[in-house]
Amino acid sequence: MTISYVLMQNLRRNRLRTGLTLVAFALPMAIFVAAISFVVALVELSAASQKELRLAVHQKTTITNMLPEALRRKIEALDPDRQRLTAVCGMRWFGGRVPGEQNTITSLAADADTFPIVYSDTNLTDADVAEWMRERRAAVVGQAVAERYGWKVGDLRTLTSTVPPYLSLEFKIVKIVDNPTRQNFFYFRRDYLQESRKAAGSDDPLCNVFWIKCRSAEALRSLQKDIDATFAHTPDETKSEDENAFAANFIQAAGNIPGLMQAMALVVVVIIALVAGNTMMMSFRERTRELGVFKAIGFPRLRVFIIVLGESLMLALIGALLGVLPTVTMLTLFPLPRLNFGPITQLRISPVAVVGSLIIALAVGIAAGLWPAYQAMRLRTTDALRSVA
Repeated sequence: MTISYVLMQNLRRNRLRTGLTLVAFALPMAIFVAAISFVVALVELSAASQKELRLAVHQKTTITNMLPEALRRKIEALDPDRQRLTAVCGMRWFGGRVPGEQNTITSLAADADTFPIVYSDTNLTDADVAEWMRERRAAVVGQAVAERYGWKVGDLRTLTSTVPPYLSLEFKIVKIVDNPTRQNFFYFRRDYLQESRKAAGSDDPLCNVFWIKCRSAEALRSLQKDIDATFAHTPDETKSEDENAFAANFIQAAGNIPGLMQAMALVVVVIIALVAGNTMMMSFRERTRELGVFKAIGFPRLRVFIIVLGESLMLALIGALLGVLPTVTMLTLFPLPRLNFGPITQLRISPVAVVGSLIIALAVGIAAGLWPAYQAMRLRTTDALRSVA
């Protein structure tokens, strides 16, 4: 009689309980994989943004209080030899909507001359840059936005602003960006916006934020201090943040989503640990006499220990696989609709989450089965044979 045969017989002994236990493992594990994949996606996007060495400068009180466009020249004057910064790009929120739609696109008007430099991760080719500079209505669109509305390069599209004076502007798409960090964005030329605002009687050359492309992490930190010190105690007092800190302000506005996901994952681990522990203790009490028979016919103590612990491990691993494999398969073959959570456009299952879930399942299986297995190993044969199941 092999250990594998005994384990399979034990799993078949109470099919209903085994099935419910597997389901109790599978569902939390599916949630765990999705939650950790979301957190991993945020971490990966954060790392990608950090490499770009961009510094955001905005009004100290709130980003909705705007800064004069002349601030760009003052910032550039702090590094006339361009030893620390490459370029400065002023941006203004447009918040456009497709006519007839309620969803607001993250649409921003950017300085035409420096946008291709500061946002080099849009991967504009020389031809794209030439078209961006030539076409006053030029727009650079994230792939997620383009797919959502069926747009392609060369299309003329109209967006209506959600902020006064509520302009409706026509744009020509010159580039669709597939970079994961730029998927939900829509960029166009700020001079085009300024001309349109002036024609509508609203001539205020202001920016919500100035983005600075820095040459190194040390340059970014030194500029951050110098800029805020330069404009301290002035009407245009600034707050400078690296791109990750700036983006975190918007993510936290929707709640501490990463923290919530991590808390959810922790709850999942606790749930499956309780389920597994309860199941194994019940199984041990029901099979006390059977374990005594094993010992009576010559099973060594270590083998009895392995049988009980192996059952716990099998339950945990099979349950985890039943939760993880269908989740990975479904989201791979039938991906969810495009998300619109900051830079995250689609939930992709992370290999880190899959491996982590299996490691946790094995750890829970060991933790849940260790005490019953130890009790089984120490069980006296005579006491076990006298027990009543």
